[in-house]
Amino acid sequence: MNNFEKRLFLDYLSKLLPETDFKHYNFDQIFEFFLQEFNIPKKTFGLEENEDLAIVSYKERDKFLKTMNKVVKNLSEKIKPQNTLLEKQFLMIKDIYNLNNDEYKVFLYSGIKEINNIFNMYFDCINGNTFATFAKEYLKIRVGKKERITNKLYMKNIITHNRGNVEINEDLLKIFDNPNCNSSTKVMNTILGKTQKSKLCKKDYSHKQKDFETVAKILSSAVEQNKTGINILLYGGVGTGKTEFAKLVCNSAKIPVYEVKTVDSDFEETTRRERLVDLYSKQYVLANTRKSCILFDEAEDVMNRGFGNNGEASKGYLNDLLDKVSVPVIWTTNNIYDVDPAFLRRMTYCVEFEKLSEQNRLSVWHKILKKNQFKVDNKKIEELNKNYDIPPSLISNAVQTTKMIGGNEDDFEGFIENVAKVVTKKKNVKNKKEFDVKNYDINLVNTDIDMDDLTKKIQKSRKLNFSLCMYGEPGTGKSLYARYLADTLGIEVVFKRASDLISKWVGETEQNIAAAFEEAKSKKAMLIFDEADTFLQNRNNAQRSWEISQVNEMLTWMESHEYPFVCTTNLLESLDEASLRRFTFKIRFDFMTNEQVNHAIEHFFGIQGANVNIKGLTAGDFATVKKKIDFLGIKDLDEITKMLNDEVKVKKSNELKNSIGF
Repeated sequence: MNNFEKRLFLDYLSKLLPETDFKHYNFDQIFEFFLQEFNIPKKTFGLEENEDLAIVSYKERDKFLKTMNKVVKNLSEKIKPQNTLLEKQFLMIKDIYNLNNDEYKVFLYSGIKEINNIFNMYFDCINGNTFATFAKEYLKIRVGKKERITNKLYMKNIITHNRGNVEINEDLLKIFDNPNCNSSTKVMNTILGKTQKSKLCKKDYSHKQKDFETVAKILSSAVEQNKTGINILLYGGVGTGKTEFAKLVCNSAKIPVYEVKTVDSDFEETTRRERLVDLYSKQYVLANTRKSCILFDEAEDVMNRGFGNNGEASKGYLNDLLDKVSVPVIWTTNNIYDVDPAFLRRMTYCVEFEKLSEQNRLSVWHKILKKNQFKVDNKKIEELNKNYDIPPSLISNAVQTTKMIGGNEDDFEGFIENVAKVVTKKKNVKNKKEFDVKNYDINLVNTDIDMDDLTKKIQKSRKLNFSLCMYGEPGTGKSLYARYLADTLGIEVVFKRASDLISKWVGETEQNIAAAFEEAKSKKAMLIFDEADTFLQNRNNAQRSWEISQVNEMLTWMESHEYPFVCTTNLLESLDEASLRRFTFKIRFDFMTNEQVNHAIEHFFGIQGANVNIKGLTAGDFATVKKKIDFLGIKDLDEITKMLNDEVKVKKSNELKNSIGF
């Protein structure tokens, strides 16, 4: 024991001896330690040197107490205070958290019993072995005050509750374990953790330049003027750069930024309540300096869940916290749709992070490969960029793994695909090349308007705020025309099937719809919804509330969307009337005419001058038969004609059922 521990031990003995259980199995060891540590002969207590502690009856208890108190008093007067490192560390923490005397004593109690096993053993001997007994007999405080003290220490992240007792936060033990932690600055750095540094530069956020400058100005002004209640929200999809943006803005503004922890000292995931406590604690510690910022990453842990009891902070508490934050907080979230509007109203500034455009993603690929000094052919990089829409972190991980095993480009792509499957939760993550404009023939679509003329007029207008509803039989070329039009206009395509958007969770389908529109907006791309009748069904026929909310979500976005939006459906009659009014063009796609059928035979099979008369064929049928004959090596027109007839026979079209032979 050092001087500080000896004085504290004597202080505890003098005040807690009346509540000590002398028959407790630990007390014999503590008594022997006491005699040896303070060099006290056993005869002081009427014992021989080789005799064990004989305080076994209640009759002898009072005599023992009087003797012990007298000895402890004499020792306390002789042991003068010294400025030991341990005491300095306790006092520095006291000053950092501005603890009063009672709070400091509870902090000492929870800390010293973890640091020195003798204290822990002695507290085991205290009557009841609970913090309540310690608070009552040592601190002399009533129950209500005790609760207020422990709650304050808990919110400051100094102690934790454990079945009625209190324990020191394990993060603080790092201070006492480190002999070099001998100044207030070092203690504070241990409490706060390392300041966060970004791995990126401003050029990486050229597409967010205005937001970057605005956030930097807000943060600089806030710390300079000691403003409270400053909250910045960064929201958007996974891997869009929110966290690095937050760090980089603070680094550029020369403002230290500390992160609310997501794992504890045992590398276990922190709970929602623990993260809020860590935020409160960092706010309290930094309140005196004010020249700092806090990053609360993955804020959906806090904002997107229900509120109530069972250890969860109330909605009112969070509102109050947002209003009173003493240093600016940057919140990031992947999911803004479940955030309570009350929280959003308390945000000083919000930045949306959309998915990167194909060109921006390509720039990221080049940057990461160059930084890691890993050479990949430029054409291969372009191919990878088209095939894998993944966050930069996955690219970087794949590079490092490939270099570690001395791999090549193929290994590199293999690692990307392997991890991407897990992240995207899809078995087939590689984007397939579904459309090649060179193989497309607009003359093979049978519509109620001239599609070639429409394409030229849309292109000439240079306007992108149009929408198309293309309806008709399956395989008639609706989606292919949309891709052809996008290629003609020189814009990307964001293609979504119903299966990509529908979720079993209430509200998540609406979120997916909104995310699709936002992605198309960020890329200035054409958004194609295949099987759109799923989301635009007539609300008069809806049986559940979420069926109506999905349609409402679609209608809202259709009204405000600034870029090409295309819906394809086989069931026009099931669409909501309000949606039909919102489409710029409504185009019917029908089966091929006889002339188109023979033109398609030449286009797909290279057979000129055919005179085939089959009703009910589509371009999709020709693509299917083409795949068959490539396998079978068939070139005979009669065989091909039979295969085309077989495709028509399996169709369930009402139009074909009224024809002869169906």
